[in-house]
Amino acid sequence: MNPATLFKRGRRASLAIANNLRQALSGKVRLVSIQQVTNEYGFSMDSSGWNYFRALLAEYDRKPNLQLEESGFYNFFQHPRVRAVRTLNEILFLHDPERACAGKQFYLGTYPWGHWSRVASQVGGKPYGVYYDLVEGRITRDLWGYRRNPWYEPGDPYPLRIEWDQTLALYRSIKTGYRPFWNGSLPEVTLMVRRDGEMRAVRYNGQHRLAILGHLGRQELMVTAGSQSLGLVREEDVENWYYVQNKYCTPEEALSIFHAFFELNGRERIRSLGLPQMY
Repeated sequence: MNPATLFKRGRRASLAIANNLRQALSGKVRLVSIQQVTNEYGFSMDSSGWNYFRALLAEYDRKPNLQLEESGFYNFFQHPRVRAVRTLNEILFLHDPERACAGKQFYLGTYPWGHWSRVASQVGGKPYGVYYDLVEGRITRDLWGYRRNPWYEPGDPYPLRIEWDQTLALYRSIKTGYRPFWNGSLPEVTLMVRRDGEMRAVRYNGQHRLAILGHLGRQELMVTAGSQSLGLVREEDVENWYYVQNKYCTPEEALSIFHAFFELNGRERIRSLGLPQMY
């Protein structure tokens, strides 16, 4: 390896260490139990729940030559009910259509406590995907990358292929060694805390890593909370949540979504679809 490459790698490592040390000193670095970690749609990263990325990894372990189109991961996003999803409510309550239709509907990327980036809007936050196109008259794929998110148009093979390749490449890399505190950034989460003290760490950034580490059996994960994400959402502060305060939804409607992250883990949805759980 030539000196220039060694210098660049050394500089990147130094910057990563410095950044993570600053986060640690500010109290934003935390250890969380894998049982507390979920993605932004309430699919648990723990083996007691179900997550489509963990399902992908379990299938890959059993059959490394498995093709995307033959996988349960692909079939999940091809299911007619999944393909019809357009809002957060519909994803969370995929197994319960009546609850999915009850109360205010939140666009993908928005939550009662606020948009992840606190973007204000009279319609409940800047929506992603199809709803952004309808409300703003612009094309989401031109703003965030062409078909970047499989939930933008569930069933589209293009983003599924991207997710498949990215997840497996990262999986192979992490299995050879994972030292994010010294070599890179930590996954970011928003911490949700119920009145009784129970907590959920909802991924803000790094869901592939979180799913992979859960799949590899990690019981505790090092994360950051509150750097770019909202950081902390407490149940007792519901009256001050962004969309409650701005009269977009009632406290009861907001709490229905908040509590879903504690009630759901993904298995209820995969069972309701009649699809194999894979792990």
